[in-house]
Amino acid sequence: MRGTENGSRPPVEVECRTEPANGSSGVPSRMEELRIRVQRHSLREQLERHHFLLERLNAAIARLIVALEHGDVCEAIGEIIANLIGSEEVAIFHYFPLVQAFKLAWSSGVEADVLRAFGSGAGFLGRAALAQTSQFPERQLNIPLLSHEKKLTACIVLKSGDEVVGVIAILGLLPQKSCLEWADFELLKFLEVNGAVALQFQRLQQEQVAP
Repeated sequence: MRGTENGSRPPVEVECRTEPANGSSGVPSRMEELRIRVQRHSLREQLERHHFLLERLNAAIARLIVALEHGDVCEAIGEIIANLIGSEEVAIFHYFPLVQAFKLAWSSGVEADVLRAFGSGAGFLGRAALAQTSQFPERQLNIPLLSHEKKLTACIVLKSGDEVVGVIAILGLLPQKSCLEWADFELLKFLEVNGAVALQFQRLQQEQVAP
């Protein structure tokens, strides 16, 4: 082999090959496959949850629309809570903000003395109306329950615009249900607005036909 003029050997050309970072010639590693599988499962679960929620919301709005025609809005709200949330102990109160007073509109499964206590506005029901925000005792453990609130699950404001037109008291849940779930909270948010609109519609309709 001939040397260069300065006596050194000619440079040797070395072929460099770069391997994929995972060392598997472009084939996903087991960790990568697992990550993709978990991500796909999570996305599918999100879609299924949204589908489940939309089915419940569609059923609720369909019942409210029928109620506008039949004039049984409170009964419809009670059915939605019973069938989709899981409580057959419900009371719905009209609320009159100018005098901060409640009037029972409809109830099911609630004893008379408990209704009277709620109607006074004491406790979570009055707090919900004044704060214009739904109240959940299980989230406010620092606030003691009054005697008539021992079974109270939630007080849901029915709010039309900036005005509270009513409050729903939801007491005990069905035996097979221990607590409210994520889809229940979404449905209750739906009732806050759409239940209020339906209740206000029925009020105006009754005023129109009154002699």
